[in-house]
Amino acid sequence: MRFRPLCRSIGWFFSVVGLAINLNAENSRPESGFFRSAEPTVGNRPTTIDTWTLEQAVTRALEANTDLLTAKHELERQEGVRLQVRARMLPTIAASAGVNQREAGLVDALRDKNGNLPPPSKDNPVALFGYDMRIDARQTVFDGLSSWNATRRQGLLSRQAFLTFQGAREKTVSLVRQGFDAILMRNAAMEAERGRVDEYKRLVDLTERKQRAGEIPEFELLRVQAGLEEARADLAEATRAQGQAEQAFRRLLQISPTTCPLNLQGRFEPRNFALPLENAVGQAKANRPDLQAASVAVEAARRNQKAELGSYLPKIDAFASYGARTSYYTSSIRLKGWTYGLSGQWDIFDGGAARGRRAALRADERNAEERLADVEHGIVSRLYELYQGLQQAKVAMETQNNSVKLNDRAARDAQRQYEVGAASLEQVLQAEIAHRQSITRMNQAIYNYNSIVADIEFSIGGQVQDSFKAR
Repeated sequence: MRFRPLCRSIGWFFSVVGLAINLNAENSRPESGFFRSAEPTVGNRPTTIDTWTLEQAVTRALEANTDLLTAKHELERQEGVRLQVRARMLPTIAASAGVNQREAGLVDALRDKNGNLPPPSKDNPVALFGYDMRIDARQTVFDGLSSWNATRRQGLLSRQAFLTFQGAREKTVSLVRQGFDAILMRNAAMEAERGRVDEYKRLVDLTERKQRAGEIPEFELLRVQAGLEEARADLAEATRAQGQAEQAFRRLLQISPTTCPLNLQGRFEPRNFALPLENAVGQAKANRPDLQAASVAVEAARRNQKAELGSYLPKIDAFASYGARTSYYTSSIRLKGWTYGLSGQWDIFDGGAARGRRAALRADERNAEERLADVEHGIVSRLYELYQGLQQAKVAMETQNNSVKLNDRAARDAQRQYEVGAASLEQVLQAEIAHRQSITRMNQAIYNYNSIVADIEFSIGGQVQDSFKAR
């Protein structure tokens, strides 16, 4: 019969434990906020895309780039730490239980002539069977606002991780743009070198006919054939550079490496860009993620100092406990009720440890402030550098475009004159070399210009008006 009260008490005990677990699960759920809304869809899944547009490439990189995934995982880690720190401000509920059964031989008492223990009395105050169950709740009432400031600080660190993730995202977009243009530039260089090889082949055929007719000596033919071999060597080098650019692009997008060329859909041409320097500086100060992250780091360092001030003050906890147990003297008596009160602790002397922690935290704050000033100065300086390079890149494109047009006319005229015997082979070769070199330099100028525009986009913390939207 004595087990029936025990069973009822155990059932009541586990009901309360279940309620406490549910409450704890509710408190541990991530809050809706910047973390959940900013969580990207990531994964390193294989892709079957045959033709890549710039928008597809950017979307793929934002899903699978390793640096971006690392920043995303750090964001998740900081959110988990934030939940742990916030839990210090919430009450804790714990449940405990114990059941014991003593053998008669453990009770130190005189037995009767039949070997039985006497009934409980003041000479034998021990019960052979007992249980003890309780629910304890504890809440910090006062700790000098240490927990509150620590929670605010961790929220700032989570915000900083989010801004770092944003910066990695913008950097990834910039790298994809540059990698995309690099492949298009290498493709254009290969086409130029193929055209050069084809033109040398035509020159070789024409020179061979003239040499067989006795119009030119044999060394002229040998010079053209040597030029053909040099053109083939330059084509092989251009092919190598093109393959290198493609593999770098595959690594950036985390797509499988292969020797098959990437099929990119897009035109290799200068981007439209007309953002004034003053506006770019203003946008960078307002939108640059790493600048905002450095500012948040300063505020987090200050919050950390405020949290440390709580170590100089007493800590007071309130507690309440509800228990049910048997009497220590007889198992048939059940006892239950509340126990509640306050407990406090004040570390009056700690050997100067708190003072040392405050000194270290002040140094952390100064470092964060210097880092903020350095980041802001570096961003503005970098923008001035990029805009100076942008102006020179524009001049280079204009002059190279004129050079391509003039060299194209010169090469065509030289070849026509050579066919009728009015120009020497030396003049034809020089005209062809100058034409192909001007095309290569023009492509390089376009690539340099587009790369500078992509760097400016990253430097101002966002995309300028363009042909695609980064998701």
